[in-house]
Amino acid sequence: MLTKVLVPRLGESVEEVTITRWLKKEGEHIKELEPLLEVNTDKVDTEIPSPADGVVLKILIPEDQSATVGTLLAWIGEAGEKIPDDQEPTATFNIHSLATAA
Repeated sequence: MLTKVLVPRLGESVEEVTITRWLKKEGEHIKELEPLLEVNTDKVDTEIPSPADGVVLKILIPEDQSATVGTLLAWIGEAGEKIPDDQEPTATFNIHSLATAA
């Protein structure tokens, strides 16, 4: 199943992050909750975990670029799976769901 990786809300006052490093490349397999990328805000450096098991199909925001909360960063899915043209979410990632799931 295709999953969008979105910039999560990392705090009430955080509206923008800078992608500092992708820990996985396109085509690499990743497990759910495994670190996918590192981001920097004006207050903290942190890792963003993968919202799903699968293959990193497409990275949309490169390193050293900024993105606002809710911006589509990447797609995760099954190898060879087609990314939809309409850009509507098939699944989304909410960092707050991790705290309640753990």
